Amino acid sequence: MLKVMIKDARYSFDNERYPLSEAIALEEGLGIPFHEWRTGLAQGSAKSMAGFVWLVLKRDGQDVPLTDIISGAYDLATSDVEVEDEGGPDPTEVPSPAPAVSTSGSSPSDSGSAPGSGTGSP
Repeated sequence: MLKVMIKDARYSFDNERYPLSEAIALEEGLGIPFHEWRTGLAQGSAKSMAGFVWLVLKRDGQDVPLTDIISGAYDLATSDVEVEDEGGPDPTEVPSPAPAVSTSGSSPSDSGSAPGSGTGSP
């Protein structure tokens, strides 16, 4: 659960569950895949922040169109949004990629079973 402050108003935001309807609405409204929206939050994307604010307000029952947030009709600055983690996973945190496995080393050797390899064939 997150505590979100938007323009001096506090909201609780469940970052554990994203109904498919919300994911689709974000994709359609922002023109990006849902995964890209989540990744964008971690990277500081303004477009992703607009979607996040819209989602927080929507879950609170406020009918602010996403297009109003994007266009500026709903006046909002990046400094108007603060997010505090209450101890759960942060939706803006993207997992680190798995450590790379080294492929340097010896290649499998020739098994010697190819035609003409001298394995007893005439």
